[in-house]
Amino acid sequence: MDAVVFLLHITGYSKSENKYMRDFHLRFFVDRPYPDGIEELLDIEDQDFLWAPNTAGAYVLGTKQRTMLTYPWGNSPVFFIGESRDLRKKFAEHRRLILSAQKDRGEQTWWPRYQYGASFGATVAWYSVRGAQFPNKLLYGLLATFYDMYGSIPLGNSSWPSGLRPIQG
Repeated sequence: MDAVVFLLHITGYSKSENKYMRDFHLRFFVDRPYPDGIEELLDIEDQDFLWAPNTAGAYVLGTKQRTMLTYPWGNSPVFFIGESRDLRKKFAEHRRLILSAQKDRGEQTWWPRYQYGASFGATVAWYSVRGAQFPNKLLYGLLATFYDMYGSIPLGNSSWPSGLRPIQG
């Protein structure tokens, strides 16, 4: 048995498993033990996103290919947390912009969330609103609990939500 096959055997890793962010990477969000869904965002054939709900909610973008990003208190594949009144439309927009950033090769300036997706692939997990819940409250909960676990907001988020702003000294 060669070294690579042996290593794959003892770690339990196979080429068909663990290619993208999994629900256990979202354990920081204690309000819900599992996301409502999780899918690969770029390498899909369904470009109409029929698997995605066209409802309001919050979502998490994470890397693909077992890439982990370093935060002050740990590693996570998560690089962006956002919210939308129409998740399906927002996922289509993210996909379009990430693919454009991949093709661009540095001719334009892109938001970090698109650069991370272009460089490391993108998986999306989502949480639909429940009852009278608003997407921005769900977003705040995700960002606050991510901060509590990792000591930072995700690298691709450009602004802090109100109520979670850092102390500047």
